[in-house]
Amino acid sequence: MIRVLHVIGAMDRGGAETMIMNLYRAIDRSLIQFDFVVHEERACDYDAEIEALGGRIFRVPRFKGTNARAYRKAFRAFFAEHGEHPIVHGHIGSSAALYLSEARRADRFAIAHSHAQKYPVSLSEIAFRALSYPTRYVADYFMACSQEAGRDRFGRFVTEGPNFSILKNGIDLDLYRCDDAMHKACKKAYGYDEEIPLVGHVGRLDPVKNHRFLLQVFSGVRKELPRARLACVGRGSLAEEIEREACELGIADAVDFFGVREDVPGLLKAFDAFVFPSFKEGLAIAVIEAQATGLPVVASTGVPQAAMLVDSAKRMPLDAGADAWALEVVALLREANARHDHVAEVGERGFGIGESARWLERFYRSVVESGGGCGAIR
Repeated sequence: MIRVLHVIGAMDRGGAETMIMNLYRAIDRSLIQFDFVVHEERACDYDAEIEALGGRIFRVPRFKGTNARAYRKAFRAFFAEHGEHPIVHGHIGSSAALYLSEARRADRFAIAHSHAQKYPVSLSEIAFRALSYPTRYVADYFMACSQEAGRDRFGRFVTEGPNFSILKNGIDLDLYRCDDAMHKACKKAYGYDEEIPLVGHVGRLDPVKNHRFLLQVFSGVRKELPRARLACVGRGSLAEEIEREACELGIADAVDFFGVREDVPGLLKAFDAFVFPSFKEGLAIAVIEAQATGLPVVASTGVPQAAMLVDSAKRMPLDAGADAWALEVVALLREANARHDHVAEVGERGFGIGESARWLERFYRSVVESGGGCGAIR
């Protein structure tokens, strides 16, 4: 068995974390086992499942920039004590240059994985770029969820070279099968009348997800469809601010905040339209999931074109304005036909979790069998 060490912030229900768990559930655990280094002392959403699947969770102090020496020392001590991980797969970008350099110092194969595109320029984004930049000279291999996410983090020299691959954010397609009867049953199960237009969104309550714009779009939808409701799934630091914005727009009584949920496939089946106005996304696994259930999707051009898998998924620029977005959503709601999933189409585009898991198994095994070499896996 090959034990692979994944380094990440915390195993909560975020996009990257969910992708890793999808892989973990689907991978042949008699051949590959995952362990995790996290930067959080509290118990996180996926911790119990990780341990049930045979994984271990190790904890290190959070990287703050000013504690770089202590942070590096913690990883050096970890690798000295734990020699069972020939591969270190890094998902947290700000400190990747530090922990991956320590992994290589300990003769481990170091993978840097990008899950996001650059966010609009801010002080925190500038700091992140400066801290993550050296990673491109440290890692043995590079992965990303899209070409855009790879290029933004690692540069064209890496993404056009032999040691870079796109690992598609595969999903368990069986969970997203849906027909019209199931759609109506799910809608009823969550307390919504069958005739009420239900707009949905799944994403952490974070600036990059652009919830303020989402609420403005929904406000416009309500002007045309007064019975419409908005369901938001996710949690984050902006929860109070977003709820306050809904009040100021006069739509608070029509917006339901579901928080973090384990039943996202069921909620997606209940929705009538999916709106995703992020500033930037590496890929957006929620958009893939929504399409699989047959939901019509309106996403920003900050979402890569590679995530648009079916004809009912459309991209719009944010500068088109909330009113134009609202008209598009209203048109989708009014044109809605009997619901049917797009599981087959999504699978044909390579986003089934089985395909992604088998690819990763082959990659990990080739690394170990070649003694850590970067043999191309295609």
